[in-house]
Amino acid sequence: MSGARSDHRAFLNRYYGASRFIYDATRKYYLLGRDGALRDLAADPAWSTLVEVGLGTGRNLARLHRARPDARLGGLEASDAMIEHARAKCPWARIAQGFAEDAPLADVLGARPDRVLFSYCLSMVGDRAVALENARRAVSERGAVVVVDFADFAGWPQRAARAFRTYLETFRVKPLASDDLRDAASVRRGPGGYYVCATFGPLAS
Repeated sequence: MSGARSDHRAFLNRYYGASRFIYDATRKYYLLGRDGALRDLAADPAWSTLVEVGLGTGRNLARLHRARPDARLGGLEASDAMIEHARAKCPWARIAQGFAEDAPLADVLGARPDRVLFSYCLSMVGDRAVALENARRAVSERGAVVVVDFADFAGWPQRAARAFRTYLETFRVKPLASDDLRDAASVRRGPGGYYVCATFGPLAS
């Protein structure tokens, strides 16, 4: 593992090791758009297998499991602390440790998933273009990669947007830019450009 990855893994373990038990309660007020994305996924009959990259506490997988109990669900996580927490919360899910840029996502469930989900994860990935390409090559032929994350805050006053970006940087979060979404099949932005929901089609492996 490279020095940069070791450092990031250590950062995640420190941060989530302390906050994992209260993480969901403290994040529900500003990780906007994710529940809408989960509802859309739950209502979409075109998939039966899904892998979430950066599944964190397992909160999103648990919601999908309640809505779609017959679906096969898995997750990828870089933080050892979060993996321990998520496995206890989601014993029916297959969870692997790895990084979004090169983890073999098709191996998590033993086959190419129909959906790969990034929920407020891509903004913390070192090379998001490579991570998206890895996910798009991993999904099934008719699959899709679904992303919901911080956007550009285009509708905010400039001073407020700068201050919030600075705050996010303390958690190693970098909101998504237009270039990150240039290959998306669909893009929907939340009020004020706070968040973005995007879908990407598969790439040939």
